[in-house]
Amino acid sequence: MEAMGKALMRELDWKMIAAKGPVSTVYFGGGTPSLFDLGQLESLVSRCLAAGAHPSEVTLEANPEDITDERLKAWLAMGITRLSIGVQTFDDDRLQWMNRAHSSQQAVDAILSAHALGFQHLSADLIYGLPDRKMPFAHDLEKAFGLPVDHLSAYILTVEDQTALGRNVQKGLEHVAPESLVEAEYAMLCSSAKEAGFDHYEVSNFARSGGHAQHNQHYWTGLPFLGIGPGAHGFDGQQRLANVSNNPRYIAAVQKAQRLDDLPVERDVLSAHDRYNEGLMTGLRTAKGIDVEALENEYGHHPQTEDPDFWRQCIADRTLEPLGGSRYRIREEKWLVADRIASAFFVVD
Repeated sequence: MEAMGKALMRELDWKMIAAKGPVSTVYFGGGTPSLFDLGQLESLVSRCLAAGAHPSEVTLEANPEDITDERLKAWLAMGITRLSIGVQTFDDDRLQWMNRAHSSQQAVDAILSAHALGFQHLSADLIYGLPDRKMPFAHDLEKAFGLPVDHLSAYILTVEDQTALGRNVQKGLEHVAPESLVEAEYAMLCSSAKEAGFDHYEVSNFARSGGHAQHNQHYWTGLPFLGIGPGAHGFDGQQRLANVSNNPRYIAAVQKAQRLDDLPVERDVLSAHDRYNEGLMTGLRTAKGIDVEALENEYGHHPQTEDPDFWRQCIADRTLEPLGGSRYRIREEKWLVADRIASAFFVVD
């Protein structure tokens, strides 16, 4: 932990010096930052807030079992403004099935404690499409929307091949929920969120007024961002950057490096085609949708030109709905297949 903290600080120092202008948001995620040593975390936060920078949002991902009053007070004092809490479900049986270390009551207590001690912005993560639930998904939604959270992220359970679940599914030892159940739970999620006063502003994200995640919206709109740490990704406006993901290799590389350019980083220079495809993909996953004329002016491509027949079909059956001017979005009911729709309009070399 100590060696990791020193490596993170060294990389952060180099990248903050090289950065053009102050940071506007900070997000500590990609693992379990809530377990990080408070002193080292405070040093990282202080560096991000240095040089007169005043980020409008500083988020920390936290697991319920890591949240204590001592940590909550320390996080607030060091400048954390928002917590993203990995609840996943309020069904204790499914939490055990997912090998989670917390109980549903711990998740409730963690959110209530964070709110009581002064956190104004709290986000809860849920997973739906879970097989063999003992409690219906409606129970999760009722619990979540009854808590003092102003943001909810809800994701479909995804079975990855190189995981214990993926291997068990392949062997027939586990099964996945049918698509009909996923669709039904998604519809329930959308209607419950609307009733609770939450805006469905991105495929997997819902927020009350003032609770929209600013940091994530920067990703979706193509703004540059810095990635610090093993496996972290960044974007400088022209190319994607990815750090080595192995922890010991990352630490060793930073210790050996004399400057930022010495670090082993994978680089992917984006073409105009890539930028157009990314803008299409991320834009169609949001309620704001895409401005087709802006895409054409910027990158020389228009989705209607790439697949005219499918474009006409999407307009006719209201899969795509106009928002005024040259802006279109995918209807909420069709967001479950947003990636398939967007990819039909990709430019492919």
